[in-house]
Amino acid sequence: MAIAESFKVEDGFSVLAGVVARRDGTVEAVAVDTATVGGTDATEAAVRIAERLLKPDVSIIMLDGCVVSFYNWIDGEALWRRFGVPVACYVFEDPEGRVEEAVKKLFKDWELRIEAIRRLGWPTPYYTKSGYKIYIRSWGIDPADAGRAAELCAKFGKWPEPIRVAQLVASGVREYLSRRSR
Repeated sequence: MAIAESFKVEDGFSVLAGVVARRDGTVEAVAVDTATVGGTDATEAAVRIAERLLKPDVSIIMLDGCVVSFYNWIDGEALWRRFGVPVACYVFEDPEGRVEEAVKKLFKDWELRIEAIRRLGWPTPYYTKSGYKIYIRSWGIDPADAGRAAELCAKFGKWPEPIRVAQLVASGVREYLSRRSR
């Protein structure tokens, strides 16, 4: 299972999409939810998606990033503890080092946000057999095993197919909702 998001600051909302897919990439189920851009509710949106999609044969929850929707966040450890399924958060570009500085400037509740983001931990670099570098935070699974799980279902480049499809769904739904609200 994978969860990805799409947002534009001016919309004020983010769309999170969850996809259940088999290892071969065949999509079996999709669910969407929303979170607030710059809010603190992305974990709750991810929980609602997981409640709708999780089945006994889901072996991992893959997150396309943990810091999402303009410094909102998804707490991977909370998902792992709630559902008992390993969680891996993937970052496909070098992590930005100035998150705390930006959060302090942008938010009155910056202490809460920085504490939550620090609890996520620093991502571990993982090098795929194809030569890509990805960064992984994980709960209930070793980062190297989470990296191998991503490789098993990557069809195009470094992105696991369930994450790629979840991104497409989130982006399409966000575009639709954004147009409707104008």
